[in-house]
Amino acid sequence: MAATTQDPIDAAAAWHARIDAPDMDWEGFGDWLAHDAEHRRAYDSIALLDAEIGEAAPSIAALLPANDDAVVEAQPLALPPRASRWRWAATGTGGALATGLALLFVAPQLGGDGAQVYATNAGDTRALTLADGSAMRIDRGSRVSVAGGATPLITLANGAASFTVRHDPSRTLIVRAGDYDIRDVGTRFSVVNAGRTLSVAVAEGEVSVAPHTADGSTPATVSAGQRLDIDTTTGIAERRSVSPASVADWTDGRLNYDGAPLPLVVADISRYATAPLVVDPSAAGMRFSGVLTIGDGSRLLDQLRAVLPVRLRRADGVVHIERAGLRG
Repeated sequence: MAATTQDPIDAAAAWHARIDAPDMDWEGFGDWLAHDAEHRRAYDSIALLDAEIGEAAPSIAALLPANDDAVVEAQPLALPPRASRWRWAATGTGGALATGLALLFVAPQLGGDGAQVYATNAGDTRALTLADGSAMRIDRGSRVSVAGGATPLITLANGAASFTVRHDPSRTLIVRAGDYDIRDVGTRFSVVNAGRTLSVAVAEGEVSVAPHTADGSTPATVSAGQRLDIDTTTGIAERRSVSPASVADWTDGRLNYDGAPLPLVVADISRYATAPLVVDPSAAGMRFSGVLTIGDGSRLLDQLRAVLPVRLRRADGVVHIERAGLRG
C-alpha cells in the first residue's frame, strides 16, 4: 500500500481493516509504521478505538431504543466485520467517537471482602474499577481475583493485567502473582504472570517486587520506564529499560518488544492462542525486536516467523516453536 501521501488516519484505518486478512502485507505494514512517527500514533488511536467499540457493545445495545411494538429477548449487539466498520473510521470522526464510547462504557464496581473472580477467554478483555477508585484492565486469556475492599488484594493467577492506581499514602494496592507480591501506592503499571516467568513494567511512578513469603531479600524497586522479568523457577531477575508508552501495549492491540527473549514473547502470544505453545531449547536463546499486531490472535505466530528463523511443529495438540534449519 503506497500510503506515504495518504492521510495517516485514513491509512491507519485501511491497514487495520486488513489486519486479519490471510493476504495481509506485514512487510508493507511494518514499512508504513516505520516511515513516520505520526503513522504509529494514528494506528495506535485506530486500534484503541476498535478495542473500545468491542468492549462497549453491550453498553451501547442497552441504550438503544426499545421496540414499542414487540417485546423481544435482549440480544448481544452484533458488530459488523472489521473491514466494514472501518469504512467510516477514515472520515476523521474517530477521536470524538472514542470519547463518546468512554462515557458510555460503565465498568463494574467491586466491593466487599469476598474475593470475586474474573476470567477472560482468548477473545475478551475486561475493564474494572476497584473499590478504592483504582482502574484495572484484564487481558485476554487471564484469570484474576479481587478481595480486600478499600485495600485491594489482587491475585493474578495467570495472564496479564494493567493498573492505574489512585495515589493515597494511607493504603497500598497489592498484586499477588505466583510467589511474588507487587506493592504500589500510586502509579500506572502492568503485570504478566506466565507461570515460569513474571514480568512487571512501570509507566508512571514505581512499585516494589518481593517474594510473598519473606526470605530476607531486599524488595526490588521498579521505576517508570523499567521492566523486571523474573524466572520464577530460579529466582533470577533481569531488569531492562522500556518506553513508558509500551507498558501494557496489549490494550492498544499490539505487542512491542526490544530484544526480548523468545520465551517471553511466546508467553504473551499464548494468551491469544487456541493451543498450548512450547519454545524448543533450540530457539530458547533467540531474542525478538519489533511490533506484533494482535488482531484476533490467529496471525501472531505468522508475524513472528516473518522476522525470526523459526518453524512450527504440531504434535499431540501442542505447537512447538523450533529454530528453523534443524532436521526434524
